[in-house]
Amino acid sequence: MDATPNYRVGNLVYTKRGLLSLFLWLIWFDFCFQLMEMVIPPVLQFRLKNDLKADAFLFTLFMSILPAIINFILAPIISIKSDRHRGPRGRRIPFLLYGAPVACISLVFLAFGNEIAAWIQNMFLPGHSVDSVTVWTFGSLFLVFTVSNVFLGTTFYFLFNDVVPESHFIKFTAYMRAAYTLAQMVFSWFIYGYLTYWGPLNINLRFFEFHATNFWYPKLILIGTAIFYMVAATLALLNIKEPEYPPPPPLGEGEGFWARTGNTMRTLFMECFSHRFYVIYFITCVAMWMSFQMGIFMNPMRKDVGMDLMLLGKIGAGTGFIGLILALLTAKYGSRYRPLPLMIFALSLQVATSLIAWLFLMPGRSPMFYMGVEVGRSLLNLPVLVLFSVADSALPMSLLPRDRYGQFCAAQSMLRMILGQFIGGLLAGWLMRTLENHFGSYALRFAFVWSTLFQALALGCYLVLYREWQRLGGKESFRPPPVGQSFDNSDQSNNKAHVEAT
Repeated sequence: MDATPNYRVGNLVYTKRGLLSLFLWLIWFDFCFQLMEMVIPPVLQFRLKNDLKADAFLFTLFMSILPAIINFILAPIISIKSDRHRGPRGRRIPFLLYGAPVACISLVFLAFGNEIAAWIQNMFLPGHSVDSVTVWTFGSLFLVFTVSNVFLGTTFYFLFNDVVPESHFIKFTAYMRAAYTLAQMVFSWFIYGYLTYWGPLNINLRFFEFHATNFWYPKLILIGTAIFYMVAATLALLNIKEPEYPPPPPLGEGEGFWARTGNTMRTLFMECFSHRFYVIYFITCVAMWMSFQMGIFMNPMRKDVGMDLMLLGKIGAGTGFIGLILALLTAKYGSRYRPLPLMIFALSLQVATSLIAWLFLMPGRSPMFYMGVEVGRSLLNLPVLVLFSVADSALPMSLLPRDRYGQFCAAQSMLRMILGQFIGGLLAGWLMRTLENHFGSYALRFAFVWSTLFQALALGCYLVLYREWQRLGGKESFRPPPVGQSFDNSDQSNNKAHVEAT
């Protein structure tokens, strides 16, 4: 293998072997992180909605609205702090290393959610039903996990942007999509069918023995996930090196916490919303995020129509293998395309294929009919989803200024959470509760209609963004507009001059 240095990021110089090592550690961390994130939402969705029959609005409150508020508050703070942190381990890795243990402890508490709820009801709330207390207990524990997970979800993709050569963004994100698909295959084949399972469990080891006639299997899944993530992710982080960074850009000053916070937020918004291109980008992100707000009802819908979750998981693992091959092909050939045109192409196809899910609106069909719709929709949408995921991961890195990447992602996160997830969650919860009052559990099927309509809106926004991207140089010479300068007719020529000069 050629050992000649070819790739640079700051003061880091990668040989082909070094770049391969970076690939493997980043992909391994992403695999661990994605596997953890796959487990938790469906466990809670099945437990709260199908088992405990939680009110649709309360369900949305815990699964969407309150997490949006937490992200809105913490993500900007973490993003700005990590942009400006300088330490021996870099500026991103410390946040990941310290956030992982707290997230894993939170997972263990979630695993014992039923026991904690029974204890609270017995000790403090004897006048309330166990089911009601259990809903609130799981919801509250999920919020504790969300706080710790913000550190991980926020800073990992900043780390990716800091250590990966720009010429390899598409290739890296494609390989990460392959890791995600592999995690999904493991999850679908070995885990998904047990997320609602109560049954006998007998463990006989030399050092440990356990027997139960009616064991809640998600407890074992959550504890195992916590241990696996803690060990595997720490190993990955200790083998990734960040470059040296220049002194951080200036931030708001002032006497006292509130003065500094106010000046910081003022700086954030003045810089991030100073150019029309960025404003359009943020609006597009909000529209896209709105399309996900009824996704929390899709797993309960699958169980409600009678799908066999064990069989569905096995089929999902099989189709995941196809997705893995497609992701590897994208890694090989995708670098010749820019993320924004690739996103528009993928989203156009996704809007078209999402219409297949409207067949769930046909009432009175057999579980196998709905299983066929789900499998057919998934197979047709699989290559589209691979392209979409790769483009979506690489898109902000190709459009936003690198020196303030965390800051811009913080602004995006704030808008996405308060408008997309908070306002969108309120609207989705209210709408689903209203539909349930009229149609009962049949209302869960309208989640796919919501998703299609907002994806179509997001596609329109992306087309407007593409026009602005073309005006700023497009494929040949686009560079993120200078922070603090509004759009004028000289932007395109200034961009080209900047490229020629550099």
